[in-house]
Amino acid sequence: MYRLGLFSVFQARWFVFALGFLVINVTVCTFNRWSPTFRNVFRPPQQVPESFFDRAHNRTQLDAVAPEQAISALRKLRYNVRSREDAGATYLFADRFGWTQLSTFVSHLALILFIAGGLVTSLTGFTSNAFAGEGTTVPIFPVKDPNQLQVHIDDAVGRYGEAGNPLDFRTHLTIFRNGREVKSGTMTVNDPLKYGGYRFHQVAFFPSGAELRIRDAATGNTVLNETFPLQDITAAPVVTITDGGGNALLSDTIVPTDFLDIASGTLVNVPGSGRIVWIGLTTREDTWELVAYDPQADGERGQLRLAEGASGELSGMRLHFDAVGSVPSAAGLSVPGSSAPVLAQLGGDDGGARSLTLVFEDAPAISLSEGEALTVGPYAYQFEGPREFTGISVKRDSGAWFIWVATGMLVLGLAVTFYLPRRRLWLRINGDATSIAALAEKSGGFEKDMRVLATRLGVPVPADLEEER
Repeated sequence: MYRLGLFSVFQARWFVFALGFLVINVTVCTFNRWSPTFRNVFRPPQQVPESFFDRAHNRTQLDAVAPEQAISALRKLRYNVRSREDAGATYLFADRFGWTQLSTFVSHLALILFIAGGLVTSLTGFTSNAFAGEGTTVPIFPVKDPNQLQVHIDDAVGRYGEAGNPLDFRTHLTIFRNGREVKSGTMTVNDPLKYGGYRFHQVAFFPSGAELRIRDAATGNTVLNETFPLQDITAAPVVTITDGGGNALLSDTIVPTDFLDIASGTLVNVPGSGRIVWIGLTTREDTWELVAYDPQADGERGQLRLAEGASGELSGMRLHFDAVGSVPSAAGLSVPGSSAPVLAQLGGDDGGARSLTLVFEDAPAISLSEGEALTVGPYAYQFEGPREFTGISVKRDSGAWFIWVATGMLVLGLAVTFYLPRRRLWLRINGDATSIAALAEKSGGFEKDMRVLATRLGVPVPADLEEER
């Protein structure tokens, strides 16, 4: 299936060749029909055999009227009328909307343009997708391309409603060509930024990311400056701690740094209490529980286990297990100063200071406040701040204009075909009656038109034309 191109049909050679053959087929068919259609529109037969008035599918007979009266009534109904005299009778040929038969060529040409647009898009179109964080620059083409475009993400913005529903995603970016700034502006999902025939669409937004800078402590040289998405989630307890008087000491989401077989948590320095408590999460029968341990207390008084929503006493403090929260995280980071992959976790919330916690397998974890630098061994770690990520789709579709023009032509051709049907009438007027025969579509409304014509002529409507009640 892969070799046959079934996983990418629209780019497969056989599909492109098939489209080409279809264009040729439709074009030949259109030209083959041009001559008879042209003749039928501009040189229609004005005379019909006498038997046609008796055998035509669409036919009727009205009372005798004066030829001048019939010509006047038909012209008021927008018919082009031609008359002749023969053997004591007057013959009229009335044609309305004859030009509408040309609309079939408009529809056929629209089909050709649709296919041509698909061919142009397949052969010359370009699509490239990128996922980048604020402050980073990504190339659009392969690195060795001589006409390289680069996109710098200046600011990625996401707005959400009170229920967490997305309201708006937009990104301000700057475009560079060969290192020179050529365009700057904002893109959204439905309003792309355009440059040089390329359209830059917003296709994704990810709110959780972080920028980490690591320097050589001795020289100050930057050895790593990376902005990475925090696409994983670590479960963490949301805890409120109060003193004996009910005063709040701590209310926060506890970011775990110790991952044990039975629990995950970290040591917490409780402000205003002088106590350092280990707080973490565990499960019992698939239910989350908070576990707390005060290493300075003796026996069971230094241990606490709470169900979600419950409270308990520990070393003169009251702990309340508010809920199980989630901390954006990224596992498997390769960071200088560690021989094993590192877990990064983003703590804090949008309303307060954010912090980045790095959990090492072979060294103690470190927590960095936004903008803070901390030297550990030979390296200085600095959390530059949280960063949003944006998804970009860069497209150039030279066949789009073919599609838009073809769409307009197709709608126009179909509208003319359905709402302006051609009508051709042959009338024979003599002293006895007015015989009418027509070529019309089966649902073309012949009976309705004849009722209108009879009314304008001031003659009774024949019984076969009466409306069904």
